[in-house]
Amino acid sequence: MKRTGHIDENLRLEALRSCNVLDTGAEARFDEITELAANICGTPMGLLTLIDDKRQWFKSRIGIELQETPREIAFCLLTVAEAKTTVIRDTWDDSRFAKNPLVVGEPYVRFYAGTPLMMSDGNILGALAVLAREARDLSSEERRALEILARQAVAQLELRRSLSTLGNALEQLGRSKDELRLSHGELEKRVSERAAALKELNIILQRQIAERTSEAQASQAIIDSLPGVFYLFDQDGHYLRWNRNLETITGYSAEEIRLLHPLDLFSSPEDKKRVAERIEQVLKTGAATVEADMTVKSGERIPYFLTGVRIEIASKQCISGLGVDITERRKAEEALRLRDRAIQASVNAIVITDLNGNVEYANPAFERITGYTNEELLGRNCRFLQRDDIAQAGIASLRRGIAQREEVSALLRNYRKDGTMFWNEMHIAPVRDADGVVTHFVGVLNDISAIKYYEQELQRQATFDTLTTLVNRNVLKDRLRQDIAAAGRANECLTVGFLDLDNFKFINDSLGHTVGDELLKSVAQRLVSCLRGNDTIARYGGDEFAFVIYGCKDEKMIATLMNRILRTIDRPFDIDGHRFFVSGSIGISFYPKDGKDVDTLLKNADAAMYRAKEKGRNNWQPYMPAMNERVKERLSLESRLRQALSGNEFLLYYQPKVSLKTGQIVGVEALLRWQSPQGQLIGPASFIPLAEETGLIVPIGEWVLHTACAHIKTLTGTGLPPLRVAVNISARQFGPKTLKDLVSRALSSSGLAPSALELELTETLVMQNPEDAIGVLLDLKNMGLRLAIDDFGTGYSSLSYLQRFPVDHLKIDQSFVRDIGADPNDAIIARAVISLGHSLGMSVIAEGVSNDDQLSFLRENGCDEMQGFLFSHPIPIDELKQLLQKGHGLFMH
Repeated sequence: MKRTGHIDENLRLEALRSCNVLDTGAEARFDEITELAANICGTPMGLLTLIDDKRQWFKSRIGIELQETPREIAFCLLTVAEAKTTVIRDTWDDSRFAKNPLVVGEPYVRFYAGTPLMMSDGNILGALAVLAREARDLSSEERRALEILARQAVAQLELRRSLSTLGNALEQLGRSKDELRLSHGELEKRVSERAAALKELNIILQRQIAERTSEAQASQAIIDSLPGVFYLFDQDGHYLRWNRNLETITGYSAEEIRLLHPLDLFSSPEDKKRVAERIEQVLKTGAATVEADMTVKSGERIPYFLTGVRIEIASKQCISGLGVDITERRKAEEALRLRDRAIQASVNAIVITDLNGNVEYANPAFERITGYTNEELLGRNCRFLQRDDIAQAGIASLRRGIAQREEVSALLRNYRKDGTMFWNEMHIAPVRDADGVVTHFVGVLNDISAIKYYEQELQRQATFDTLTTLVNRNVLKDRLRQDIAAAGRANECLTVGFLDLDNFKFINDSLGHTVGDELLKSVAQRLVSCLRGNDTIARYGGDEFAFVIYGCKDEKMIATLMNRILRTIDRPFDIDGHRFFVSGSIGISFYPKDGKDVDTLLKNADAAMYRAKEKGRNNWQPYMPAMNERVKERLSLESRLRQALSGNEFLLYYQPKVSLKTGQIVGVEALLRWQSPQGQLIGPASFIPLAEETGLIVPIGEWVLHTACAHIKTLTGTGLPPLRVAVNISARQFGPKTLKDLVSRALSSSGLAPSALELELTETLVMQNPEDAIGVLLDLKNMGLRLAIDDFGTGYSSLSYLQRFPVDHLKIDQSFVRDIGADPNDAIIARAVISLGHSLGMSVIAEGVSNDDQLSFLRENGCDEMQGFLFSHPIPIDELKQLLQKGHGLFMH
């Protein structure tokens, strides 16, 4: 059907008015659709616009201030005209719109995409559109989403139109039919009665007119008492008699009526012709009826049902008849027609049944929703839509309402002709006749399958973790509650476990959330592979997982299983071109030994997990009662640690590094100390692990770097020899951009030369993701910094990577230095590290040197530098200054 033309435009405007949206403001239901369209299509502006004969106005608008525009400049007028999705990629290149006020002025539209709002009757009311201030295109997915959202908007408009008429239709349907039937019956009865009276009157008049002239007044009174209008005219059209109603209704006086011809009371040519034909029919056959609009003196047209009977008066043929005003009947018929049209156009399925539930009528929407045609449906009971699925609570509710002749609603599963199930809301209402007796039922069927699917999706999201597809903590707690009840009845045991990934935040921060998400999914898969199918495994939050194992009383088997989980997770992960290692810390509690309710078992497993982290991570720990005290201590320590950061309670101590060739101090390592308000000096082993875990190590590390740079710059400014300072870097600080920026700020604010700053990174840190680590180290090296690998020998360095690292120093871990004189293996390792470092062009530093035997061994094997208690404990900056001023060195012998 073409979308242009005067007649079609009138129909479109009539459809617009029928939706009751003219001159109405924005509505939330449309704002949600418009906002979703703009978000999906990635545009700053979205509109749901309607067009009448003069303007377009916005039922919903996102990102635009205008409320309406003239019709002739509306973009969506093109969408309405073309009746399909319209895309204008660049209005500047389109001659139709290049000079459009909406293009050259606010809101400066450069891109437009609109989908027509086409109603079920084919009329287009407007468009759902997205707009942008720059040229672009619309992808096929965005186009499909825009069209789907437009159909949702149309559904809202259809529903608005249907609901406004459907209520009246349902309420008036039964009554209108009865009124119409009664109107026809009463009319026929009146006509029959009046015709009989008229015939009798005519006989009386013919027989007694000459003899009983004195009774004329009485007969006129009888005529005046007749309902409607009475008339008597001869075959030439001269009125002979009439009742007062004819004068009252037409507005003509008696004198004027005498001069009128019966056809003068009908202004329409069609009515004149029809009435003239019926007059001719009466004169030929003796009787006739006609419906026509009688035009009164004021010009008003009133519909009448007119009768005529041929009689003979004084040997002259005449016509006598009655006319009944049928205005109310016409209104009832028109109302019935409109209601029927509304029911036919409704997007909801509507059926009318007899008292036994057999279908007598169904609208087109019923066939569209169910697939059954009218021929297949009529005479059948609606129960066939449920097929064998009769064990539904809604069916019983409907039957009770029908039996009690009351309105009732229920949610049902029905089945289409092709066998597919659909959810529907069924509303049934009784239809009563004029006496209030129920004669039929009308049912409205609303297909809500899409809504149910959405609810199911929300339920799935409420119970499952969308990333890993594991159940979430709510389901975990519910299942644990059920397992506790079952285990209590069966005298069984439960194992509740918490697993937390070690250093996950570092991976997430350095490689991005996409890699982090893939890692979590991989860990979930490995965890599932380790446990049984009937065990519950959940993502508890962040990088924390939880599990419940039912029915295993053998703690040795549980220990074996925990070790297997740790080994499985400890295998390398290959994600998005990155290979890295991740470990986990596990804590477990047992029912009923460690708790008999959900919260206690979870709390105790969590406490055990934190104990596993305290014991070096990558291990598992069973719950012990003393752990609760440790948890409290840990929480207290975390609180005090946060206060320490804000209260300037941290100090830096420095341990000198001494050249084993000259005996002179060549550098220092900055070591953190915490001095509590009570004056107690707290070593790093007591709080650094917690700072790492909570993330406080980041601001603390930044303070250490800035303070160390400032201290050394101050020392060298007093005339002391150049001195390099080594600062330890945490895994949480080791990001491609964050660490470089942090170092740049510290050097800039202190004025320290880059060559005077050395960063110490643990072997484990750089080997977590060696390829990325190389990039970060090269950036730092290019800044002029010196780099060292700390605790070397304790990790799993690959020589192929080690030779690619731009590192200046290797530091032998003190665990190998400590037993050099007592354990031959440690001596072998220390000698190998020295040799390896030199072969790779690096100097080697031994830490933790505390006696002369260790010093002699290191000198003999060519170690370059040492630090340890043999020369100096870590000391405050003032003592370091005094030590440097005195020129103390290591005694060389």
